Amino acid sequence: MDLFEALEWSHWKNLPLELKTQVMNQVLMYFVSPLKKVSDVIFQQFELDGVKCQSFECLIDGERFVLIPGKKDAILGWKAGISGLAHDAWDTTGDLTDPAYATIRKNYGLQTVKDWDDFVNESTTPLRKRSISPMLVQKKARPVGTRYLGDLNMITGEFKGDQTTFGKIKKEFFAYFQKPQSFEESLAVKLPEEIFCENKFYAVLSDKTATYAIYHHQSCSLDQLRERVKEQVFDLPTEDQWEYLVSAATRKLFRWGNDLREDQSYYGEKVSRQIKQENMFGLKFSGELDHWEVTADNYLKLEQMTAVGNDVYDHLPLASYYRSHRLIAVDEALDPSDYYFRKIILIQKD
Repeated sequence: MDLFEALEWSHWKNLPLELKTQVMNQVLMYFVSPLKKVSDVIFQQFELDGVKCQSFECLIDGERFVLIPGKKDAILGWKAGISGLAHDAWDTTGDLTDPAYATIRKNYGLQTVKDWDDFVNESTTPLRKRSISPMLVQKKARPVGTRYLGDLNMITGEFKGDQTTFGKIKKEFFAYFQKPQSFEESLAVKLPEEIFCENKFYAVLSDKTATYAIYHHQSCSLDQLRERVKEQVFDLPTEDQWEYLVSAATRKLFRWGNDLREDQSYYGEKVSRQIKQENMFGLKFSGELDHWEVTADNYLKLEQMTAVGNDVYDHLPLASYYRSHRLIAVDEALDPSDYYFRKIILIQKD
């Protein structure tokens, strides 16, 4: 069995750890540029909704990547409408004052099963079969036009990362914060969720800690993004590859299963946790409706929109095979708060 056969998922999942380790070493040796720094290679087991995958994570120039096995004849896309979803997931009105939702209701009706089937099928990609090569994939997408510098803890003031570059923007970054004038004001201080200074820096606040991920920013269009990624000896995933990475080609509309109800119940909180957790390949995909993710094919995945209180409508952009109706020009400047991307290294024969 050669390297490429070993990385076919049907073979990979049955390989002993010793052989998996040898394959990973060959991948890093022959497919990662010698100019890249590889470190922190660790073996992991991932699982979501009963689908498991054992693989490796590593840092490439400080960014975490995961080795994803390939799959011949992967079935992608969707044409089954709301099949498998609970009836009460779509049989609700939703906020009709939302302009986008009101338009969808006008165009599709969204009153019967057929209405919802049509809407879901036209919002997802066609059913198809593709051969997907194995890849090293960036674990988490990052804002377009950015280079990760490090993390700043706003409580301790400690910055971990590229100290030299951060030192050049530190004063300007802290100018975005107004010092409280009293103890009462200090108790009410709320950190901004993001800070953007075009062509200088972009910062995003962690939803769990008072820590900002700090990025250097340079204006970027889709064409420029492709060029910069190529210059770094990476690729953007195609739409086929993206759908495989999020779904593992399982025949489910959502990567976590068919449950959509998020509420305060035990099962509702379980669904919320599954949506936020890593998928069966150990990759992180957004569970929010706050940005798009770009692909090499110009198609946008995920969505930036407002939830309206209808479970199917609100969750559909998180579906594995969803394709945004939004189109972007290749020379359009992309705002880092709206558009994200992830890099891949294809493992294939020349």
